[in-house]
Amino acid sequence: MGRKMRVTRKDVANRAGVSTATVSYVLNKSKKISDETTSKVMQAIAELDYRPDMIARSMSVEQTMQVGIVLEDITNPFSGGLIRGFEKAANEKNYFVSVCTSFDKLDDYFDNFIARRIDGIFVAALPYKFNVNKLYDLVDRDIKVVVSGNAIADYKKVSSLENDYIDAMEQVMEYLYALGHRNIAYISGLGKNMTYDLRCIGYRQMITKLGLTCGNELLIDGKSPYFTGVEEGYSGAKRLIETGKKFTAVICTNDIMAFGAMKAIRDHGLRIPEDVSVVGFDGIKLGEYYECPLTSMALEQEECGRKAFDLLYNNMTQGTVGYYKNMLHLVERESTGKCRETEKI
Repeated sequence: MGRKMRVTRKDVANRAGVSTATVSYVLNKSKKISDETTSKVMQAIAELDYRPDMIARSMSVEQTMQVGIVLEDITNPFSGGLIRGFEKAANEKNYFVSVCTSFDKLDDYFDNFIARRIDGIFVAALPYKFNVNKLYDLVDRDIKVVVSGNAIADYKKVSSLENDYIDAMEQVMEYLYALGHRNIAYISGLGKNMTYDLRCIGYRQMITKLGLTCGNELLIDGKSPYFTGVEEGYSGAKRLIETGKKFTAVICTNDIMAFGAMKAIRDHGLRIPEDVSVVGFDGIKLGEYYECPLTSMALEQEECGRKAFDLLYNNMTQGTVGYYKNMLHLVERESTGKCRETEKI
């Protein structure tokens, strides 16, 4: 068989009986074209199996039509929802998405983005895992940036998408307090002195606000290099139990950690929620179908991803640097209940 000839934009224009400029307008959705003309162009594209030459386009408009999303843990279902929302929104604007995940090579990714002339990135990794000055290097080279995770960044240079964990922790602490819990523990996968861990800050504030006598004794923080997976939830709950301190409720950094904590609690002979109530963060779908459906402070992951792209797109196309705060809401399930004091703890 002979080699298939490359179909050009001119070929599509000739087949549809329109100008090449009209084809460009239809492909880029940059000008209002009649439905009839759009239909002709799309039919010609399908008949000729036309594939736009993105490299040629990037050379003419100085855009690669590529964006990236940088994550630290792709195994967490929360990341999957974030990616889906971001990618759907990007695809609607004809952008190709590169998904990058690595624990110890984030700075290398940023250098790579410069070499590849990517148009913009969404960094959904914790700030301690990368050098914030690398973000400014990207901006200086006209690569737009959106950050999440309460990074200490210059918000005149980069856009920010944050989750209101202070408010969320206030909601969940007041919820547990109303159920009669006074010895409420927090198992963090991060360091308790990390300024960007707003859950930890919110927890300490609520201990004071509610006048809980447990103080910070029930705050179990993570250990370097800091992961927030099921193993960390299990080991954190095990450490909590081994302190011998009384607790009747446990809050975890995320739902995945909560799953691990629930197993450790059960392994110790305690019941959920009769002896210990457990709450997570994120509201991943798996929590609804877990052995004991998990109460969680939920965030709409796909909407969060979509909003991240919207911020990035506005920066890329209009030069605007934006800020948006996501609010979380309580999803009550079977892992929490009224406090019943027990001598087992």
